[in-house]
Amino acid sequence: MGMRYLHSSMIRCHGFLNSHNCVIDARWVLKITDYGMPALYQTQGLPFPTKSPKELLWTAPELLRDESLRKQGTQPGDVYSFAIMMQEVLVRGEPYCMLTLTPEVLQKCLRHHQPMTRNRKAL
Repeated sequence: MGMRYLHSSMIRCHGFLNSHNCVIDARWVLKITDYGMPALYQTQGLPFPTKSPKELLWTAPELLRDESLRKQGTQPGDVYSFAIMMQEVLVRGEPYCMLTLTPEVLQKCLRHHQPMTRNRKAL
């Protein structure tokens, strides 16, 4: 419900969605925090914070490849972040915990991955 509300509001997307800014209140209702931060940085002329490789594990690959998109966030990027959070719940661990790669290596792989395309000559 929270993501649906954000996506239909003036904010349009969270941009920094991860399990660290989702909290549960006294009635066991999930609340999303830190929304609207990209717009705040932009309107106030504040420098965009540098994220550590570990903080970028919830970021969609297309946002890792495009700095301007990452700064403003996207709705599909929020959906990707939500999927990573669901993976955390299912495996009861941090993002990509089933892999032995460091956050730095994962970030490099996601950032420079070329999409798979079919070779036209083979057709």
